[in-house]
Amino acid sequence: IKREKKEHNFLMPADLEKLENLKLPDRKNNSRHILDAFLFCCYCGLRFSDFKQLTYKNLVTVDGKEWLVLNSVKTGVKLNIPLYLLFNGKALGIMRKYDSIEQLAALGCNSDTNRTLQKLGRMAHIGKKFTYHTSRHTCATLLVHQGVPITTVQKLLGHTSVKTTEIYSEVFDETIIKDLTRANQKYSKRRNVKQNQIKSQKYPEKYLRQ
Repeated sequence: IKREKKEHNFLMPADLEKLENLKLPDRKNNSRHILDAFLFCCYCGLRFSDFKQLTYKNLVTVDGKEWLVLNSVKTGVKLNIPLYLLFNGKALGIMRKYDSIEQLAALGCNSDTNRTLQKLGRMAHIGKKFTYHTSRHTCATLLVHQGVPITTVQKLLGHTSVKTTEIYSEVFDETIIKDLTRANQKYSKRRNVKQNQIKSQKYPEKYLRQ
């Protein structure tokens, strides 16, 4: 029996921007907390179980820069996550909205959280279903398409095998356009240089006068 390939959902940068700009009531709001927690994990790649266990002990400062250091609940693998470097420190900015990392990590159960995320997705007009775990897929996929080596993404996410990480190397349409545009620019540049070299050999006096 051929097993169906598991689909790994992720959000595009435009989707994240919609969520970041989503207007929610100013009063203390559980939806805002869930949204912040979800975005935090989009920008650092933690599983729900690992996020929920975070305490101040997991925040480590090295040379004045903040890292998350923890052992994964699922695998036991040690994770060293440079919050200040990932996505220009966006996770740090979210964390600083709260009195403590414990307060940010104090979410309810996963199923309730996912129901709220579905509502938030509809409010933000995102045309795809996503769950809390989508944040981890999003982090990995965006890092790969920013050019971060697969082996580095593997260590950041705590995958025991690089094959697990390679599932995130899907190609965005916009990546295809960007890469082909860059290739065309390089081709045109090389062609112009070659043409100028041919002209300078054919008409050396003209190019010497310029």
